[in-house]
Amino acid sequence: MTKAEAAAPSGIDLESTRIALVAGRLNRRMLQGGQGLSHGLLSALASVVKTGPLRLGALARREGISPAVVTRIVAALEKRGLVSREIDPEDRRGFLVEATAEGVDLLLRARSARAEVIAELLPRLSPADRAQIVDSLGAWERLAELER
Repeated sequence: MTKAEAAAPSGIDLESTRIALVAGRLNRRMLQGGQGLSHGLLSALASVVKTGPLRLGALARREGISPAVVTRIVAALEKRGLVSREIDPEDRRGFLVEATAEGVDLLLRARSARAEVIAELLPRLSPADRAQIVDSLGAWERLAELER
């Protein structure tokens, strides 16, 4: 039995376990470039930047977290000046969250820092391994966009 097989939770296929392990290891390395934000804060900020103004409930669904957690995350981002909240003109009981210029700038710097981590690692692989990774990027991007 390999280490990956031993680490596979009961009822979960080996491929899913291996993908989760690799993604987790790479993510931990890249988090060092998070510009002082936790993974949750950075992920939420990225969603707000990508999708434009959105309601808290929509952000919670996109991030796969509870409304209570998204409220705390947005408050933390707002306190740092990375997002702003405005009353939703279509439903004055709700809010729309939008990234500030500072939020967009921080996200771009974090993405650059994370890309630098990968840029340092890729040359250590063989050309064939690098080509395999590049060839699979479309599938990885589609996987990342799927909702739970």
